[in-house]
Amino acid sequence: MAIRMQTPAPENGIDYAVVEVEDPVHPHCRALMDYWKARLQADGLMPRSVFNPLDMPHAMGGMFVVEPVDGGADMRYRLVGSENERRLGRKFTGELFSDCYLPEMAVHQIAFHNRIMAEKKPACLRGRFIGIDLEHVHYEAIYLPVRAEDGGTQVIGGLYDLAGHMA
Repeated sequence: MAIRMQTPAPENGIDYAVVEVEDPVHPHCRALMDYWKARLQADGLMPRSVFNPLDMPHAMGGMFVVEPVDGGADMRYRLVGSENERRLGRKFTGELFSDCYLPEMAVHQIAFHNRIMAEKKPACLRGRFIGIDLEHVHYEAIYLPVRAEDGGTQVIGGLYDLAGHMA
C-alpha cells in the first residue's frame, strides 16, 4: 500500500512518502520483531511491562513508545529515542501526533496506530520524510502492539536509516 503525502511542510511540520511492506529488512527492526514475538502471551500481545530497551542497546536510539489519547483520537509519544530526535531536529517525547506532523500525516499515523492496536498485528513502513531536508534518507519503521499495564494497548517500535541495509 503506497501512502503519498506531498504537501510542503511548514516550519514545524513533518510530512512523508511511505509504503507498507510485509517484512522488515533493517537488522534493528528484525531484532525488535523477534524480541516481540519471543514475549507474546496467550492474548497475542507482549506485555509492555516486559519491554526493556536495555535488552537491545544498539537499537535504543531509534526506539519509540506510543499511547492512544482520548480513545485513539490522537496519539502521544511516550518515548522517542535520542538518535531520532536528533536526526529529525525536534523533541517528540511527550508530544501529540497532532502537534508533531502536518494534519494529513497526523491523521494517517493516528489511523495506522489505531489499526495496529485493534488488529494486534505488527506493521512495517518504508519511505522518506519530506520538508526537513532529509528527503534523501530512506527509513524503515517497525510497529508492534503491546498490552499496557492498565489493560489497554500501546505501540512500541523503531525507526532506522536503511543506508546499507536493503536486501
